[in-house]
Amino acid sequence: MKPADRSTQAEKHQAAQMDRARPRDRQNTPRPATPDSSETMTPPIRLTIPHFLSRQPFVAVLLSLVMTLAPALAQVDVIKGKPSVQVSALTGANAAEATKVLRNDLNRTMMIDVSKGAGSDFTAQGEINGLGVRGTLLDRNGQKVFSQLFQGEWRRATHLFADAVTKAVTGVDGFAAARVAFISADSGHKELYVVDVDGANLQRLTQDKTISNGPAWSQDGMQIAYTSYKQGYPDVYVIDLRTGQRKRVAYFPGINSGPAFSPDGETLALTLSKDGNPEIYTMPAQGGTPNRVTRTRGTETSPSWSPDGERLVFSSDDRGSPQLFIMPKVGAGDPDRVYTNMAFNTEPCWSPDGNKITFTTRLAGQFQIAVYDFKAKKAKQITRNGGEDS
Repeated sequence: MKPADRSTQAEKHQAAQMDRARPRDRQNTPRPATPDSSETMTPPIRLTIPHFLSRQPFVAVLLSLVMTLAPALAQVDVIKGKPSVQVSALTGANAAEATKVLRNDLNRTMMIDVSKGAGSDFTAQGEINGLGVRGTLLDRNGQKVFSQLFQGEWRRATHLFADAVTKAVTGVDGFAAARVAFISADSGHKELYVVDVDGANLQRLTQDKTISNGPAWSQDGMQIAYTSYKQGYPDVYVIDLRTGQRKRVAYFPGINSGPAFSPDGETLALTLSKDGNPEIYTMPAQGGTPNRVTRTRGTETSPSWSPDGERLVFSSDDRGSPQLFIMPKVGAGDPDRVYTNMAFNTEPCWSPDGNKITFTTRLAGQFQIAVYDFKAKKAKQITRNGGEDS
């Protein structure tokens, strides 16, 4: 294949991957006090649960057990609507800005009301010190939900604090500490950048003056895989954010694009055309021999791993327009089609809980974002403004 032909084919089949941000948070769960003697009154078991969580089956079972085993001691507060959090002014260096960051982080979740002020369900307090932020969350009765040191520079530590608050009051992982990898042509070339989810700490990772696309995060947030034309052809590179080192890991004849890290970070799924038409392969994340996953007459792109690492969802036009397919077990069996009732579907991305897949669909000539729900067995369009949504 001539270089010009190869580049043209690569441009035609390159598959942009969705940006991934994987926040990580921890929280300390206080334990009920233990009486010193039989003369001491046992404090009540107190549970504060958001209303939407109280309707979940596992929470209903928990409440039933508490009320059955200790009816006289149990006190359950169910918060109706959004849980409210009063953000007290943080103390220490950069306190005013950190307080603003914390409020914005909680507000951005769209699950927490930070406007109520006094009388809120919870109060968040924090002190900035040389190690990070000492964050404390109190319930409406002034009891500690957690008090924890979140380490790092003040902005990073504040994001971690926000994620812990989000987890504690909603039961859902926060994303304030996440970062976004993206491609921008502001410099005149398509280069790779990362930025905090709130737009702060913008960092340019490449200076190649060529085409880069499809950045994908590793699960631990320490590596990014992407496609670059640095050598004149579409090859896959991996950047280690801890060391700043970059390695070209897939540079086979033809197309090398659309990398996606497995949950353990050890394997990449990607599109290669070294054996003919573009197919899905897996290979060691640091380079090595690829293993072919699909064998069709069409073009397979945009692989995404299930959270357990056992399945891959990808896009294929083997049966006409691009549709979504799932390989039941990576490298074995035939792929199963995901029936979305939409005619053109690409760029799938598995949700962290494994229950949903987001993807790009084309409706009435415009690209939109949709979500397929495995439980409901149907897809739903979630954006309305047409454009290059991906």
